[in-house]
Amino acid sequence: MTAVLYVLKAAIWIWRLDAMYKQSMNVVKGVGLGIAAGAAVAAVSSAMMNGGKKSAKARTKEMRRSTAKAVHTVGQLIDGVENMLK
Repeated sequence: MTAVLYVLKAAIWIWRLDAMYKQSMNVVKGVGLGIAAGAAVAAVSSAMMNGGKKSAKARTKEMRRSTAKAVHTVGQLIDGVENMLK
């Protein structure tokens, strides 16, 4: 009888750890999306403020590049945090 209780206790403990892991991944994803949105806004506003004599087409192309770099960096950051939590 005590063996069954130990197995049940271990199963509940593993279930709790799994639930905490899933919740932490959701938090990490939310933080990553917030960082990505902030980086995108910063890239767009920076490009518009420092536009100067550049044409709109050149500014748009530069914004796309910087936004793509920011999104890529955030993706790498989320992957790194995800790997640390595993």
